[in-house]
Amino acid sequence: GLETMDNIKVEVALKKIRGMLDAQAIPTLEYWIEPSRNKDVRVACITHAHLLYIFKNYDYDDLDYRAISIIMSSQVFLTINHRFSTKIYDDLQDRASPTQPPPSIQLAQSEVFDVIQTHRYNVLRFIRERPKEGDMAMEAVVRIATGTGTREQADQELKERHWQSIGHKTCYGRFVPDTEDENLRDGSYRKPKPGQTYEQWMLQVTTKAVGIEVNIQLSDFTLQNHKMALLDQQVMEDRDFSETRIQALRNASDVACAEVMHTTNRYWWRLVGRRYDVL
Repeated sequence: GLETMDNIKVEVALKKIRGMLDAQAIPTLEYWIEPSRNKDVRVACITHAHLLYIFKNYDYDDLDYRAISIIMSSQVFLTINHRFSTKIYDDLQDRASPTQPPPSIQLAQSEVFDVIQTHRYNVLRFIRERPKEGDMAMEAVVRIATGTGTREQADQELKERHWQSIGHKTCYGRFVPDTEDENLRDGSYRKPKPGQTYEQWMLQVTTKAVGIEVNIQLSDFTLQNHKMALLDQQVMEDRDFSETRIQALRNASDVACAEVMHTTNRYWWRLVGRRYDVL
């Protein structure tokens, strides 16, 4: 018959593997993505995907500040800088195959989404129960998302901020610092005013000025009221943009941007971390 699994041996092996990941793999991967060392967004996306994947089978009791800050910053970085595909991928047979993940991050997209979904509640619980470390993790997300530093590289000259979820039942998981408008933080901006039409209320809640926000539910990062995302693929492939893309952006296949202004006849994006605007 089949031998019963030796739980003690499994636990010892698990601790040994996690010890190697903690002591060797994570520091090496984070070394590769330091902004001062790596300028290749493609490589950074691969590295962040693997950092995130390390914590796939962690339970809540296994998580600490380092784990939470990596999970948060990596998922936000991927949301901003990686163009997830909605198409079934198989480069040989034109049909779904779990053995053929998208080549850009070398992991199946479903695995990345599974890790994010699995730990969403754990992240929110950790921030609620350990707010001091939650604040530090939020600041790490800001540095990684904007390319202004590393996960651990905190600026001692900056005033410490406390982050909290917007105080409205429909906004749980949307975190803003205490430097934001009080009406935004307590969620009162979402309350309709007397005599206000639905159209007026919708305009009010969708155009409310947000200096900075980290959305744990959607893995979004918003800066100066503009959600950071990848520049539209049609713009990347446009002939008028090709020279800039080749010379200034090192022929990058994707680049992160933030919307500055959209009007009827004009779109205006600012490329994140680069001295270029696209109109």
